[in-house]
Amino acid sequence: MSTTTADVSMKKTQEFNIKKAVPITLLLFLLCLIIDNSFKIISVDMAKDFNISATTVSWQATLAGLVIGIGAVVYAALADSISIRKLFIAGITLICVGSVMGYMFQHSYLLVVISRMIQTAGLASAETLYVIFVTKHLPANEQKKFLGLSTSSFALSQLIGTLTGGYVSTYFHWTSLFLLSLVTLLTLPFILKYLPKEETKKRHIDVLGLFLVGTISAALLLYITDFNWLYLILFVVAVTLFLVYISKNSKAFIGISFFKNKQFISLLGVAFVIYSVQLAYIFLFPFLLEKMYGLKLDTISLLMIPGFVAATVVGALSGKIAKFLGSKQCITIAMSCIVVSLLLGAFFIQSSVVVFVISMVLFSSSFAFMYAPILDSCIRTIEKEKTGTAVGFFNLTLSVAMSIGIAYTAAMMDHSAMRTSILGISSNSDASMFSNILFILVLITLLSLSLYWVFVGRKATK
Repeated sequence: MSTTTADVSMKKTQEFNIKKAVPITLLLFLLCLIIDNSFKIISVDMAKDFNISATTVSWQATLAGLVIGIGAVVYAALADSISIRKLFIAGITLICVGSVMGYMFQHSYLLVVISRMIQTAGLASAETLYVIFVTKHLPANEQKKFLGLSTSSFALSQLIGTLTGGYVSTYFHWTSLFLLSLVTLLTLPFILKYLPKEETKKRHIDVLGLFLVGTISAALLLYITDFNWLYLILFVVAVTLFLVYISKNSKAFIGISFFKNKQFISLLGVAFVIYSVQLAYIFLFPFLLEKMYGLKLDTISLLMIPGFVAATVVGALSGKIAKFLGSKQCITIAMSCIVVSLLLGAFFIQSSVVVFVISMVLFSSSFAFMYAPILDSCIRTIEKEKTGTAVGFFNLTLSVAMSIGIAYTAAMMDHSAMRTSILGISSNSDASMFSNILFILVLITLLSLSLYWVFVGRKATK
């Protein structure tokens, strides 16, 4: 009887600890997203300090994006063989090691980039592990509430991260962001106290498959940055090896069947093209406002707030709207609005800062409107038991696409040919360059919309 009472008591204590652990893991998730977003806006000041080009400074954002995308897949795979508690501890350790290194070696851009990669290898843990922890330990009727909070946290982190990056860079120094990242250490005692020490089982980790994905992404990034044919050859070889590898290896992290599913691959291609535009414009935005209107990062970060607030509201409503209109209509509307938002900036490049505030509101809310419908369309094309793998690969694709978007935008900013206006809108070389880039982003968005209608939209009923 006493043994039974002790078991019940232990079970209640464990349930209590798990409920205490959820807010802590959510807080860590939010902090990690804020840290990553704060580093995305400081490229302008970083370029000035190191006296480097837009292409070179983009590496701290592009490589970090790649690490987060691949890291999410790695942590998801590791969660079956290593306890979530240990993985959270490892993530916090990597954040702190990378942050300390970044601050200590702040005078070397190469070491700053390496430090950012180590830091983001830790940041990648939070989002993935939070979702896994909630779905693994909470009852089904409570999961939706806490998964919904993760979506809100993502939008909130963009707002806080942009403000933090802008103000810290303006009034202190962008390197202070590395020290602020150490705040994640405050969650460690609670992680140790409340997260359960789980029994784990050994599981195969597809190191080679993930390495090939990383090589494909890095080769494509390098080619877009430098247009060296050697990188293109490396990209083709890596893609070939990856497809051969997953077709021969049954333990690969993603099966060849995914790539034989034409609908899934078509949607993945559409998502890759359109999501490269998302961070392309956000990366360009501070450079544009600083050059054209002489604004500092603290003011620029304030001007981005309406866009992120709009995205938060629209994102929260997008699921309900998609049920009413259908995914096909929502995706089409979203892409059309992205085109309008970019054209606003391209045609009225020298008119007023207000134009760009409106442009960013429309741009950010359009992407928030599109995410749920395009992900839902992807999931509907595959078997239910493979949903987890599909979502993981979809998010990895978006991370790579966003990094590619930053890379090609930075390359265009450094290209002399971009300083002559395509449509003769302006004789100012800076205005011409920014306007031309926005027109090219419009063309890329239209390409994505065309691909969607050719391969998916005309076949879809809703």
